[in-house]
Amino acid sequence: MKKIKFIAFLCIIVVFAHSCKDESGEYVRQLYTDAQKEKAFTTCLTTAADSAINHLCVANGFSQYGDGVYSLDFAPLQASVFQTLIDHNCASLADSLVMLSNRVAENCNTQVMTPIFKEAIGSLVFYDHDALINGDSTAITDYFVRFKNDNMKAALQSPVSIRMNLFGVNDCWNRIAARYYQYTSTPVSFDVQNYIVQKMLDGLYEEMRIEEVNIRTDSTHRAKEDSLLGR
Repeated sequence: MKKIKFIAFLCIIVVFAHSCKDESGEYVRQLYTDAQKEKAFTTCLTTAADSAINHLCVANGFSQYGDGVYSLDFAPLQASVFQTLIDHNCASLADSLVMLSNRVAENCNTQVMTPIFKEAIGSLVFYDHDALINGDSTAITDYFVRFKNDNMKAALQSPVSIRMNLFGVNDCWNRIAARYYQYTSTPVSFDVQNYIVQKMLDGLYEEMRIEEVNIRTDSTHRAKEDSLLGR
């Protein structure tokens, strides 16, 4: 009789445990207020942005961090303008443009980037809390990029323009264009400033995605405010 009662008790525990699974996310919805969820999202984005800035917006950041995967390499020009320069022993001009442009990006340091991110994150409106909590491991960063990339691009135009002049990027590009047209009449239209801005942001966003995954999967990367994102 005792054995039967014990088995019955175990069955009740199993049934109760199964009923407590939060497969729908209902438990999180009830446990946290909307304000707490939004605080978690903004904390996650702020932490991720700080990590990205500290990795890339420093000396040799874009050019060398992660084996140079974020380098501003002007890939759209490689097969046309750069190859023409290489064919005529002017590869050093292309190399200079890449080097100087990376210096521009790296010089947009935390004093530049942190206020820009703070403004964008602070003004972001979160519509679907459950999708951001239970969606892909990079859902919050992807949401930020979707709604704030245009604002980020606009905010970076002036700092990048100033540094392009400071580091001689515009002069370098003018020399490249002049030399290029010595050897070909094929027209080329390329917006160097917008390329630098978007390439910078693409690298920063990718680093933010990496940190968001860390926040969700590694408790040492989480703050109290974004603890609900843990998986």
